[in-house]
Amino acid sequence: FTVSVTDNSGIKNLRVLAWPASSGLAPTAAEMRDVEEATCRATSATVSKCTYTVKSSAREAASLPEGVWHVSALLTAKDHDTSFAPQAASFTVKH
Repeated sequence: FTVSVTDNSGIKNLRVLAWPASSGLAPTAAEMRDVEEATCRATSATVSKCTYTVKSSAREAASLPEGVWHVSALLTAKDHDTSFAPQAASFTVKH
């Protein structure tokens, strides 16, 4: 998952969670504060390019549920403003 994010104060971090739609999960902004962070690189004073990658073995990848997955994202700016996207992106897992 790669995204360019913008805030007039700059970007502090982007937290990301990928989850299968079939799970019925509905993460909240509060819950997102405890998930993994994307790696963000500032491209200007106000814009960062953030990338989140999950590394897994072939066995782990093969055990992922097939179907639609969603990506939730919580952006925190340097001035501590936040923006939450419960379904920032979607993708399909096929084996």
